[in-house]
Formats: sequence, structure tokens, C-alpha cells
Amino acid sequence: MIDGTRQYVSFELDRGLYGFDIQTVKEVNPSTDITFVPRSPQHIRGLVNIRGQVVLVIDIAVLLGRELRPITASSQVVILKTAQEIRRVRALAKELSPERFPDKPVGFLVDRIGDVITVDAGRLETPPPHLGDGEARYVQGVVHLEDRLLVVLNAVEMF
Repeated sequence: MIDGTRQYVSFELDRGLYGFDIQTVKEVNPSTDITFVPRSPQHIRGLVNIRGQVVLVIDIAVLLGRELRPITASSQVVILKTAQEIRRVRALAKELSPERFPDKPVGFLVDRIGDVITVDAGRLETPPPHLGDGEARYVQGVVHLEDRLLVVLNAVEMF
């Protein structure tokens, strides 16, 4: 990352473009062989085994107030860093409050993964006022791109 810029791992949900700050993302995994967890809230899609590690999978779209949808061939899981992984990088630890990240890996189900988008840090605008209360708490801001709007999600609030 170049000083004065931010990078976001982008992904699609219902044709909208969303992203997480790249500093919070551990990996993107195509594994969608998700095991359902009985009696879990609707936004908990289940558990997935990634290289021997059990990862909780949350459906971002449901958190944002949308209906539960089927998992498709283009669906992927964006896995965020754990508190321990955030603490390992001093600069990250100062900026991201590692105590607000989980101790175990958590992944977020997305419809389709996009690109890493680099923008000037000053281009991040406050969330639009028309967002509902359910969605607004998860949105860090928006960035107007040439042809689309990138909605930047607040990783800490997603937990």
C-alpha cells in the first residue's frame, strides 16, 4: 500500500460492489462446502473446514437485511484475520483494535469476488444517510469509482 492510499478486497452481493480493507483480510477461499449448524441464527451459514481449520461462515447479505439465497458456483468465503494475526503487525494493532477481532477464524460468504481496488484515502466518504439502521452500522463509508459505488464494510462491526 502506498502512503495516502487504501486498498480494498472487493466483492459482489446482489449486484452491489462491497469491500473490506485489505489489512483485515487473511484470504479468499472458494470452499463453499458449508456444514449447516442447527438452531443457529439465519446469518450463520455454517462451518467450513479449510486446511484442517474450522471456520465459521456468516452471510453478509443476511446481515445487511437481504433474504437468504442459494450458494452458487461463483460464491466464495472471505476470511478475516483473527485478533492474534492483527496483533502481530504493530501498525495494524494500533489502527484496528485487535481486541475487537475474534480469536477464531471467521469467513463471510459473498456472491462473487472482485479485484483489489486502490484509492486515495481521502476519497472515502461517510455512509449515505438513506441506509437503514440494520445496514448503516456495518458500513464504514463509500467510494465513488469511475463506473460504480464501492461500499466499504467495517470489519469490526461485522463480528
